[in-house]
Amino acid sequence: MSTKWLISVKDDAMDAVAAQLKQMKIDNLEKLDSIGVIVIVPGNHKIADIKKIDGVLNVEEERDVSI
Repeated sequence: MSTKWLISVKDDAMDAVAAQLKQMKIDNLEKLDSIGVIVIVPGNHKIADIKKIDGVLNVEEERDVSI
């Protein structure tokens, strides 16, 4: 199973951030507009590179949570 990253995005920047990710050759992304998050499979990219995108608030690896 591939590691996924969760990218928290400013309210008005979802489309702009998604466009920047696509320019970085990240095509496998899922926009969760209602919670302001984009989920990606990063490939060879670094979290620091994603954090540099204007409109990105935070980037973290997806984790399993059990209760």
